[in-house]
Amino acid sequence: MDEKRIKRKNVFKVIRSVLETLIILAVVLWGLWSLVEYRRQSRVMTDNLPVTCVMIPSDEIVFGYESAGKAEGAHFIALSYNGITEAPRVGGKIVTKVSFEKQIEALKASGYQTITQQDVINFYRNGDPLPDRALLLILEDGIMYSAELAQPELVKNNYIATVCTFAQNMSDAQDLYITAEEARMLNQTSYWETGSNGYRLSYINVFDRFENYFGHLNTAEFLDIHNYLRRDYNHYLMDFLRDENRLRTESVSEMEERIAWDYEKMNEIYQDELGYVPGLYILMHSNTGAFGNDPLVSMKNAEMMEKYFSLNFNRQGTCLNMRDSSIYDLSRLQSRQYFSTNHLMMRIWDDTGHRVMFRLGDERKAADWERRSGVAEYTEEGIILTTMPYGQAKIRLLRELPKNLELTVRLQGNMVGQQAMIFRADENGENGITIRLHDNVLYLEEGEGEKALLELDLLQFDGGPFLSKVQEEYNGKLALAYTIIANDTDEDRIRAAEAELEQLRGTVIPGIADGAEPFVPELDIDDEDDRILRIHLEGTSISCWLDGVQIADGLRVGTGAGNNLFLEAEVTRGSERFSQTNLSDDVYDGIFNCLSITDLEGRSLYSLAPIPVSEDAGGFLAATADWIIKLFHGINNIVCFPMGQVCFCRGNKT
Repeated sequence: MDEKRIKRKNVFKVIRSVLETLIILAVVLWGLWSLVEYRRQSRVMTDNLPVTCVMIPSDEIVFGYESAGKAEGAHFIALSYNGITEAPRVGGKIVTKVSFEKQIEALKASGYQTITQQDVINFYRNGDPLPDRALLLILEDGIMYSAELAQPELVKNNYIATVCTFAQNMSDAQDLYITAEEARMLNQTSYWETGSNGYRLSYINVFDRFENYFGHLNTAEFLDIHNYLRRDYNHYLMDFLRDENRLRTESVSEMEERIAWDYEKMNEIYQDELGYVPGLYILMHSNTGAFGNDPLVSMKNAEMMEKYFSLNFNRQGTCLNMRDSSIYDLSRLQSRQYFSTNHLMMRIWDDTGHRVMFRLGDERKAADWERRSGVAEYTEEGIILTTMPYGQAKIRLLRELPKNLELTVRLQGNMVGQQAMIFRADENGENGITIRLHDNVLYLEEGEGEKALLELDLLQFDGGPFLSKVQEEYNGKLALAYTIIANDTDEDRIRAAEAELEQLRGTVIPGIADGAEPFVPELDIDDEDDRILRIHLEGTSISCWLDGVQIADGLRVGTGAGNNLFLEAEVTRGSERFSQTNLSDDVYDGIFNCLSITDLEGRSLYSLAPIPVSEDAGGFLAATADWIIKLFHGINNIVCFPMGQVCFCRGNKT
């Protein structure tokens, strides 16, 4: 009897132990879930904060900067986007959805009201007034997905935009471009009007960067080989057709007939598919002397566009259009992939002199810094420092740092331009130790005279040059032959490309190892950069690592004139830099992400990593919850993992 009672008692003990364990486990899981949910909600709240802006009117810009200030009479501004994507970071001309939303919010906060094509027509034809902050918003290139992504922001702000189409794509079978049916659907809302980028997107008189004649290319062919070009090509309506010696291959009457055919084909398709020709036209490409690169071509374009269209955008790079502008020679500013919100607003400010709103971002982070010039946005990942036009941006950390420290930062400003950090500086940011990336070269300098301690060409650091000039030239010719065979419709041209390909395959091309001259690519203004820099300062010694590779080991430095840290960004000065898309840009964004500063024992002195959960939420569980969130969330974003003195970032660089 006692034995049975003991066995039963032991069974109860086991059951009780199991239940207690399950209860404890449930409590732990519940607590962990609560912390995850708390952190998630905190981040959702942070991500959904309204635009935090500060007014930077023209009469308060520091260091004597003044805007171009041309908007003294009746006027409007025009902004355009080549496309919008949900991808977190892309090259080329396409703007992310997040960037588009932030830019529209800043425009709204600055008082801009969108206007219609008819408003512009009435402004020029009848002298009708426009709102004080009139904005014509345009989506170019006719991609349906871009319109779908843009619409929620238009609805939210009660904005209207013109979406441009190519007439050739009105019955697009690939479901990429806006068709006639989709254009009618968009026009049924109060948020869209239709415009035109022309009949087709094709290229003539194409030469590569070595002046080899590539002929006339359709869109697919051009996209396949554009990396081998400089800016020596033209759009279909901009010039006479020319041969490899740049001599005309058509008469004046043939040129006029060819150009007229394009406009007449546009008219025919739009009338058949839409029942009307859109009023707004964008002549491809912009910034020619008038309406083409040849005066006779220009005259024919002027005749045809005035026959079929009500207004034309002929230029890009500035947003301001005054009453005395020609309605067929209007200008728009294209927002590019690398434009921060403040970059766009700085360009608008410079063109107009308007009081605009610059995005501040996280006010708690901003409170740690003093602005000296330019404007800064404090993001979840770090700081975007936007320069004045043809000028500088500079901020100072409002806490002194010890002489000995470790710093890690991810630098993501474009290659053409300068972003810098100044350590041990005085209160003016001088007489310290400067590390800067400038036009793809890293410099380490010291003192007022900027004594050079290190100069590192980053193309060579990355292992380049990688090809000889003749190899690069050969690759371009090879790519041309392949794309013509794959995409052309001219049988003679395809046969010629096949013969060229056969000849190229049998050609031996010398490389750098064979003594051939290296190929050094020319930097484009929109070439992106992404570098992780680590600095170790101890006494009179500095060591540096770039992308995990040590580039300086115990270089001798002075103690500096102070204990201040400055961040700087600056536009590359001098002549206009190369842009394959024929753009100029007088503003630069320095991007300082994942900034982490510690003492030599690893104790944090300052960090721009995401703000941690409050201490009373529990140390170990909070850290675990944070790790889980970083593991499962933010896949499409850069996520920083501060670990000791090193900031590991998920992204292109690790």
